[in-house]
Amino acid sequence: MARPKREIDTELAKEMKARASEWAKFMKSNLITQNKLAEITGISRRTIQSVVAGAIIPQEETLQAFKKLQDIYEKEGKPTGKRKIKKPKDEGEF
Repeated sequence: MARPKREIDTELAKEMKARASEWAKFMKSNLITQNKLAEITGISRRTIQSVVAGAIIPQEETLQAFKKLQDIYEKEGKPTGKRKIKKPKDEGEF
């Protein structure tokens, strides 16, 4: 039996809000602006702005680029220099 549309919308809204909170918290704790995050990850600033606002669910490649940056910060601390995280072209490729 299919779930009612309102229930699906509520779950989607919760997911979007949780992701927005995660991205905003990461940026705040690492003192990264939306522009800097865009520069480092290759994700457009408008996409980042929309994710942080909870307005969209990002595509898988966007999520992978953000996750890769999170992993780098966890393992190595804040990167120095102008290192960029490239979005994967194919599954598993960075």
